[in-house]
Amino acid sequence: MLSNYLNFQFDVQGKPVTGFCMRIQDDFHETYAVIMDGYHSFCVWLDKPSSTWRSSKYVNVEPGILEKIINHLNVHQLA
Repeated sequence: MLSNYLNFQFDVQGKPVTGFCMRIQDDFHETYAVIMDGYHSFCVWLDKPSSTWRSSKYVNVEPGILEKIINHLNVHQLA
C-alpha cells in the first residue's frame, strides 16, 4: 500500500509538472486525488477486477501526463 501522499515532479514535452497524489478512502478501489500546479485536480483509481487504472471523466491534461502519474503510482505501490 502507498502512503497517504506521494509527491511527483517530471517533465512532459519539455514542460515541468509538479504535484502530489493523495490516497482517498474507498471501499471498492484503490483511489487517489491528483493535485498538480496549474491544473484542476482529478481522481485516478485502480479497478481491481480488471487491474486497469481509470481516471475522472473530464481529466484535462496534456498527453503523457496521466500516463506518467499512473506509472509513478505503479512504481511506488507496495501492495
